[in-house]
Amino acid sequence: MSDPPPEDPSAAPSRPAAPAPGGPELSGDWEFLSEGWYRVVDAELAGGPAPMPTAADALDAYVVPIALQKAEAAGLPVPEWFLANEWFPVNVVVYGVNPFNRSHAVVRTEEQQRVAAKRLTWRCKYTVCCERIAPETTLVEFRAVGGRAESAEFAGWADAVLRVFRLPLAKVRLLRTGDRLELSAIEKLPWKSLSRAERAFAEEFRRSALA
Repeated sequence: MSDPPPEDPSAAPSRPAAPAPGGPELSGDWEFLSEGWYRVVDAELAGGPAPMPTAADALDAYVVPIALQKAEAAGLPVPEWFLANEWFPVNVVVYGVNPFNRSHAVVRTEEQQRVAAKRLTWRCKYTVCCERIAPETTLVEFRAVGGRAESAEFAGWADAVLRVFRLPLAKVRLLRTGDRLELSAIEKLPWKSLSRAERAFAEEFRRSALA
C-alpha cells in the first residue's frame, strides 16, 4: 500500500460516514466515551447486525493485557508479560492499563524504571502491564487499514488485527527481537489522520464488507 505525496491531514473529512447496519465504523478511535465509541454503541442499541468493531471489540484491543491474551489464544506470538502496580524489573515495555492513560515506556535502566513507575501507575494507584524484552529488542509500528499494511512485512499482522480484533483501522506496535515479531499493543488510528491513499483503502474495505 503506497502513499501519495505528503498532504495535510486536516484536508480529510472530519468524520467518516455513519456505519451501515453490520458494516465497518471508520472513526478509528473507539476509546471509552469517544465519539467513535458512541457511534458503535448507538449502532448496537439500534439492533440488527453488530457493527465492526463493537464496543467490546475495541475494549479487547486497546487494553493491553486483554489484547495479549486474545492474541495468544488466536495463535499470534506475544511476549512474556505480567501486571504490577509499583515495582517492576528493567528490560520491559510498560503500558498504563487504566482508561485515562494508554501511554507506554521502554524501561532499560533503574532510573527509567523509577520515572515510569511513578508516571504510569499514578503513584501506585493503577496497574501497569509489563512486557519482558531482550537488550536487543526494538519496537516497530505500522498502520493497519482494512486488513492491509503498507509494508509486505506486516501484511499478515494487519490481516490478523482485522480477523482477531475486528478493527478496520489501527496503529499496531510490535516487538522485534532478531527475526521474531511479537504483538505489543494495538492503538487508535483516527480517521482524520489517514492519508488520501489510506482513506481510499478504508472506503474500499467498507464497500466490500457491505457487498
